[in-house]
Amino acid sequence: MSHASEWDAIVVGGGAAGLSAGVVLARTGIRIVLVEDRTPRNAPATHMHGFLSRDGMNPADLLQVGREEMIGFGGKLLAARADRVEQSTGGQFRVVLEEGSELIAPAVLLATGLRDEVPEIPGAKELWGTLVHHCPHCHGREVAGQRIAIIGGTHAPMSVHQAALMRRYTDDVVFYLNGIDLADHERDEFSAIGVTVVNDRVTRVRSSPEGALSILQESGAISTHDCAFVVPRMVPRDDAFEGLGLVRNGDTTWIDVGPTGRTSVGGVWAAGNLANPRAQVVTAAGEGSAAAIDMSGYLLAHDLGRAVNGESASWYV
Repeated sequence: MSHASEWDAIVVGGGAAGLSAGVVLARTGIRIVLVEDRTPRNAPATHMHGFLSRDGMNPADLLQVGREEMIGFGGKLLAARADRVEQSTGGQFRVVLEEGSELIAPAVLLATGLRDEVPEIPGAKELWGTLVHHCPHCHGREVAGQRIAIIGGTHAPMSVHQAALMRRYTDDVVFYLNGIDLADHERDEFSAIGVTVVNDRVTRVRSSPEGALSILQESGAISTHDCAFVVPRMVPRDDAFEGLGLVRNGDTTWIDVGPTGRTSVGGVWAAGNLANPRAQVVTAAGEGSAAAIDMSGYLLAHDLGRAVNGESASWYV
């Protein structure tokens, strides 16, 4: 086993939640290291929205600013992938990196986010983040007035919600049921607000030379839109710490956390999309900050106990 470098806190994940926590923790003067593999969920996007004072900013630029701020306050950044997070001895946690080195600390924040599994419609994955979207609140304003398609799938309630919500942004909304069985009252609602419902299945989506979106249907019909909205399957990126035995929220796969991100295992926090699949960038950043403040208090109590026992504390000036 290789020698483990010792830290006061380890953050696993370098998205908005992780970097926000990293900045807050670094400002307290503790020994903080953040491990990131630089595979953010919103990598295909060139703009983010709904973030106070940062609307329209490239999310990659936001993360780079966060890295620079954290490093500027004395935090350490490692561009690496965590292979596993496990409990060690003496109330410590061990983070083993993919390349073999190890980190150890009494407090760990998990902020690895989620991955979107795009519906298995040929062409959808290739157009994800450009002509195929999923969040009306993230992208609706930017496509206002355009020809919008909603493609249904296995998550019927959310597809129905998308179709109704996008009517706020344009009067040209076509809802391809793609296997969804609408209730009579839902058909009445769509008829009342002017959403066109197409019963056919979608067999492929593709971009046109003009930059529009072509939708091919099982019947052979082809229609043209400016973009489409689908509902992906959201999967937590939690492979590295399944061994911790963290309690999940109800019958879901999401980690159960308290108001400040505390998990069922003392000394472990979770923030952002890993625990809250609905969190946008601004929400994730706030959750990371809240977790970091709680971690700071936890570490203070930890160091006070060490001081009483005659041990040195690592982060007092």
